[in-house]
Amino acid sequence: MRIALYARVSTERQERQQTIDSQFTTLRAWVAAGDHHLAEAHIFRDEGYSGARLDRPGLDGLRDAVRDGAVEHIVVLSPDRLARRYAYQVLLLEEFRRAGCQVTFLQHPISDDPNDQLLLQIQGAIAEYERAVLGERFRRGKLQKARDGHYLGGRAPYGYRYVPRHEAVPGHLVIDDAEAELVRLLYGWLVDEQMTIRQILKQLNHGPHYPRSGRHPWSPTVVHHILADPVYAGIAYANRYNFVPPKKPRRNRGPHSHEASCRQLKPREQWIAISVPALVDPDLWDRAKAQLARNASLSFRNNSKYSYLLRCLLTCKICGLAMFGRTYPARADQPERRYYQCHGKDCIMTARPTACPSRNVKAEEIETAVWDHVAGLLSNPDRLVAQFEHLAATAEAGTTRDRAADQQLRTRLDRIARADKRLLDAYEADAINLAELSQRRHHLAEQRRGLERQQQERDRLRQQRVQAEVVRTNLTAFCSRISTRLDEATLFEKQAILQLVIERIIVGEDSLEIRHVIPLSANQPGGDGPHIADAQLRSDRVHDAALPGRLAQHLADRLL
Repeated sequence: MRIALYARVSTERQERQQTIDSQFTTLRAWVAAGDHHLAEAHIFRDEGYSGARLDRPGLDGLRDAVRDGAVEHIVVLSPDRLARRYAYQVLLLEEFRRAGCQVTFLQHPISDDPNDQLLLQIQGAIAEYERAVLGERFRRGKLQKARDGHYLGGRAPYGYRYVPRHEAVPGHLVIDDAEAELVRLLYGWLVDEQMTIRQILKQLNHGPHYPRSGRHPWSPTVVHHILADPVYAGIAYANRYNFVPPKKPRRNRGPHSHEASCRQLKPREQWIAISVPALVDPDLWDRAKAQLARNASLSFRNNSKYSYLLRCLLTCKICGLAMFGRTYPARADQPERRYYQCHGKDCIMTARPTACPSRNVKAEEIETAVWDHVAGLLSNPDRLVAQFEHLAATAEAGTTRDRAADQQLRTRLDRIARADKRLLDAYEADAINLAELSQRRHHLAEQRRGLERQQQERDRLRQQRVQAEVVRTNLTAFCSRISTRLDEATLFEKQAILQLVIERIIVGEDSLEIRHVIPLSANQPGGDGPHIADAQLRSDRVHDAALPGRLAQHLADRLL
């Protein structure tokens, strides 16, 4: 039989102690005793992954092999190595059973007998209980070690080295002389010379010192951490943070995006102070803290003297970074000048090797161009309604073609299903061998997945057309609400309107792309239409406007 082996360890310490190798030793001995066929590609392992989650690389590879029919028998040491939660165990075993794959647990064999199934449920519940108990014991043990004055965490701050626990001596920090000299130098620059973080970065990036990672240049976050962490004054704090799920998780972060990854400070009375070797005296650290607060109060980001209409809306087309407003005061030979500048021009703060080549944009010109464009669009809702009518007509004209294409997709999927059934019948009649069956079924599965993706994409586009048709009647009402405030709007009101209807403005060398988002009310006028939760009308193309003077001529409004 074609055998697959699976083993898992939860922590890096178990990996270092080679407990996963001991699992594979037992599993390979069972395979050798039964004279089964084992390919190296069918040995799956997960090192450092918890059994309370299903998104494990080794487990995903095993499930793919079972789905493709490449494996007939799976051997695991015990059910808790496959999954810690009983619900996950049942899900995986049922998935393997439907695929015709047998699962064997060497330490706790499970069959279809009701007694064995009951035993599996009890084992799953015990595994979940053990995981909760271990987590609680680990947490309380760390707190007790911190109260006893032991430093927790294997990664030492810059300026220190961590010495692991050895026999009766607990893990502790020792001073790294070379890094400590640089830390004291940074505190001298901050306190004695009253430098800002930016000025310190300039000094570091022009000097011989490199960060611990070895990459140049230095990051402002690393420098600020060195100058603000109380560990350098001789006190490290444990039990300082709670880890909570992010309120706004970033996109495309995979299955870990909703994990508890954001730090949240606990009340000060819950912190546990741990004594460590000090690199600077407490008085110098207090003066550094006061200087950082003074630098923050004088920072440009706290400047409220100037207002910019397009703040937080502009993006540089060349480098992709945001643009910010900058004002040059009046001089004897020229008046005050206001510009929007790309963040990419600052190589120090962005840690980039070269500055962005884009030119500064005059604030008056770009603000006038954007406001006139948006005001003209909202003052004439007929253009938006006409565009939706054109979209509806196009969708209706394509209905016949869509039906024909959908029918063709369904026919091809049915043909693949019949071909798969014929392959199974041929295998049962000994007309083809197992290898040929697996190869052909794998090819059919790839074709089926491709057709299903096409069908899902067509369904998504069809749903978008339906939603666009539903919200069409709200456009006139939205434009009417906004247009009454356009003529006499103050700067604050203009900012609010632009933040409401513009998603992003991309500034190029000779182009200005305005990407719109039109917020609509949740219910249709009159209250009898269908309900739309958080409806928004987004542009699927870009409006090209132009800046007066050096940019191209203003192009006609294109499709929303």
